[in-house]
Amino acid sequence: MIRIDAAAWLNGAAPATEGKVVALHAFQMLCPGCVAQGIPQAVKLRQAFPELVVIGLHSVFEHHDVMTPRALEAFLHEYRLPFPVALDRPLAGSPVPATMQHYQLRGTPSLLLFDRAGQLRLNHFGSLDDMVLGGVVGRLLAEPDDARGHACADGRCALPG
Repeated sequence: MIRIDAAAWLNGAAPATEGKVVALHAFQMLCPGCVAQGIPQAVKLRQAFPELVVIGLHSVFEHHDVMTPRALEAFLHEYRLPFPVALDRPLAGSPVPATMQHYQLRGTPSLLLFDRAGQLRLNHFGSLDDMVLGGVVGRLLAEPDDARGHACADGRCALPG
């Protein structure tokens, strides 16, 4: 089951994910790798695979005082992201927010892919080649509903290396 602990949703309501393949893109608006690579890749995923549910997750673990919800609203407007974005819920006494902690993300950008059963099949930190990612997503979308144990069951979805 996909767990997103959101303080709020921007750019749309929380999407229905049951029975869907889901890409969860964790980012920070002041992260150079997110702006240059992660966000454009998430937008391309949404365009290339309309049946894929793409969700942004704004996970602030640094520069908390400037990455406010209001600043994020302006960022989303300027970058015209075509998918809903969850504000990862801050945790008292911790710089790392709830969803980021739950999935043990190492930083941003991070990409999580879930199969139709809601099972985490990929947890990737950093950039990932578009062609490799397209192949992984294509395999997940092609799996039958009862495909546990098939091509991506090892959690790496046949990533190189």
